Amino acid sequence: MNRVKTQNSKRAEIREHGLFGRHLVPILKKPQNSKWVALVTLALVGITFYWMFTYTGPYRYLAELQIQWFGSYAPKITCLIVFCGLFLVTATIAAIQAFLLKGAEMPAPGMPAAAADTRVAANDSQEPQLPYLPLPFLWSRYIQYIFILLACFVILGMGAYRYYNGTHAGSLRQLSAADFQSGKLQSRLVYAEVRGHLNKPYLSKDNYLYLPMTTEENATGPVTLVVGINENEIRKYVHREADGTYGVRGIADKRLEGDVKYAFEKNGTRMADTVWVVHAGRAPSDDKRAGLTMTGLGVALAAFLFALESYRKRKRVPSPAVQTSA
Repeated sequence: MNRVKTQNSKRAEIREHGLFGRHLVPILKKPQNSKWVALVTLALVGITFYWMFTYTGPYRYLAELQIQWFGSYAPKITCLIVFCGLFLVTATIAAIQAFLLKGAEMPAPGMPAAAADTRVAANDSQEPQLPYLPLPFLWSRYIQYIFILLACFVILGMGAYRYYNGTHAGSLRQLSAADFQSGKLQSRLVYAEVRGHLNKPYLSKDNYLYLPMTTEENATGPVTLVVGINENEIRKYVHREADGTYGVRGIADKRLEGDVKYAFEKNGTRMADTVWVVHAGRAPSDDKRAGLTMTGLGVALAAFLFALESYRKRKRVPSPAVQTSA
């Protein structure tokens, strides 16, 4: 005879009634919860990118810690750490809330339980559906959807942003460094041929150089204009004029990255409150082309995702119940 193992009464009670009278149901069990998880994750990605672009919040704190310890910092790793921290905190709060409020969904003591559905599927060999799927399976299933949606969201957002910049940069203008120091430029983006004096020191970030450009009269004042250029394209886009100034053509953006500005200040360079950066060799047509390409890629990826999910849903549709005649 087979030996029968004695069942632990406490485990049986928890399995039947749940811990403290509450059934331990995974947070992602309900389909609508997965939508909320996707929306919250997109919001967390937006917050993380905002902190990264403005160089504020926990992103700046972690970046300055790395600069203090190692002399430099990794932007991508810092961004990933900030996002993971936000996600873990949000998931912990959601788990605690679900655990504390789940008891409200349980029937009151003495109330009759709902009648069980005794319909039989046409395929008798089909496995009975569990009340909930295992949590690791749910996490692996929903996380891959979330990351694909995030990829679509990021690609679409970046494409729309690049196309917007290309349409608002305007036509080519002839400007000098003094025009940026005067504060008369009101638009955020300007497509211009800019002339001025290049000063040292300059900074390098991922093979991209940032060269301060000033006027001869304000050479020792706060920097309001920086030329951004790939270190291998200096001779291609930077030209020396007869009067000793340098000319560069590109799109001037009224927003220097916060970490670059902070690095200049750490090195003793005085920076103005508003610092322009001229991206050498960048034209509005390039932004439009890149924006359309990235937007099309995001739309194609999203369409593929929805088509794949629709196909999987059709495969998961259960067989209709068999009506037996007396």
